[in-house]
Amino acid sequence: MSETYKFLVDKLEKKSLSYNEFTTLLSDYLYDSDLELELIKGSGIPLLFANDRVYLKTTLTSLKDETFCIVDIETNGHNPRVHQPIEIGAILYQNGKIQDTFSSLVFCDEIPETIVQLTGIDTDMLRYAPKLKSVLESFRLFLGDSIFVAHNVGFDFNFLSNCMEENGFGYLYNYKICTIKLAKKTFQSPYYSLAFLNEFLGINHTKLHRALDDAKIALEVFKHSLLLLPNDVYTSQDLIQFST
Repeated sequence: MSETYKFLVDKLEKKSLSYNEFTTLLSDYLYDSDLELELIKGSGIPLLFANDRVYLKTTLTSLKDETFCIVDIETNGHNPRVHQPIEIGAILYQNGKIQDTFSSLVFCDEIPETIVQLTGIDTDMLRYAPKLKSVLESFRLFLGDSIFVAHNVGFDFNFLSNCMEENGFGYLYNYKICTIKLAKKTFQSPYYSLAFLNEFLGINHTKLHRALDDAKIALEVFKHSLLLLPNDVYTSQDLIQFST
């Protein structure tokens, strides 16, 4: 997160700001505060503008009412500067229910054989898939300002965020939660890989290493952890802090 955005978010985590305070802070740090305000609104930072004040929505939103986006990606390598997603899968989850799903293959004409063997995705499957920029645009609209949840979230989030920036959409600034870290804080398991937890928790999803299927397993891990949270974790901001 940029230092300016981080400064604003840190302020809003403590208390709401008047609209005038908020825009004054923007103008102190940025040349064109009006333009930056529009960029912030589309950045994934969950801001709420109401009654001439600016709030961080996560500080006001209960876990029941929060929208979480459980995400998984398959890629043709590990470096977003060189490689790309070949599949994105995501699930919007709110109030104990799946609200919507996103799933798309991504055109790519070069996939290492190790990736083909792991995922089953080859270049023939991707020949007529949508181009990367189109898929990223659709996914960003799907994600909105929801909380980005993934198993080993650092990889999925940073990979997609860098791809977004490389393709002209700017970095992602959504809050994020790692289901590995959350699982480790809420229940004991010999291992915390997605494949192991799939069996250990009795999820028993039969397909692995495809984006939407892995997102479905990560969602079940997430739901299991939510049942085991301490009583003082009430808002989504509480959960973000607890899981970090």
